[in-house]
Amino acid sequence: MKLQRNYSKVISIVVITFITVFSTPSTSLAHTKLLKSDPAAGSVVDAWPSQITLEFDEQLQNIGSEKTNFIVVNNSVGDQVSEDDEKLNGNSVTLTLSPNTIKGPVLVFYHVVSSDGHAVEGEYKFTFGQGEVTAEGVTNSEEKKYPITIYIASALFITTGLFFAIYSYRRRNKE
Repeated sequence: MKLQRNYSKVISIVVITFITVFSTPSTSLAHTKLLKSDPAAGSVVDAWPSQITLEFDEQLQNIGSEKTNFIVVNNSVGDQVSEDDEKLNGNSVTLTLSPNTIKGPVLVFYHVVSSDGHAVEGEYKFTFGQGEVTAEGVTNSEEKKYPITIYIASALFITTGLFFAIYSYRRRNKE
C-alpha cells in the first residue's frame, strides 16, 4: 500500500515536470529575425548596388571593442565583394559593396547580435543580372524555433534524474 502511494507520487511528479518543461512560452527562446533587405532576398537586380542594408526586428548591439555585427557578400564565383565598413543604426546594418562585373547569384551572409545578447547568423541570395542562373544549394532557410535536440536532452536529463531518485528511494527503504 505504501509502495503504491509512492509510485503515484513519482508519476505525479513526472507528469508535472513534463507539463512544465514543454509548456514554456516560445518568446523566451526568440531571437532577432531579418525583416527586410536591400537588395531583397530572391530579387534580381540589373545594376550592381553600391551598398546593402539589412533590417531586423530587434535593436542590434556591439559588444565591447570586438566586431560583432558583420555582413559578407560573395559573387557567383565566390569572390568577396563586400567592404569591411558595417554601419550599425538601431535595428539595421549597412555595408558598402565593392564594384562587381560578374553576373549571377550573389550570396549574403550575416552575423548580428540582438539587444538580448544572442548572436544570430543567416544567409540569403539575390541575383545580379537578368536571366542569370540561380545558386545551387543555397536556400532561404528559417531558424527552427525549437531544435529537437533540446527536447531530447531535456527528456534524457529528467528521465535519468527520476530513475536515480527511484533507485535511491528503493535502496534507502531496503536498509
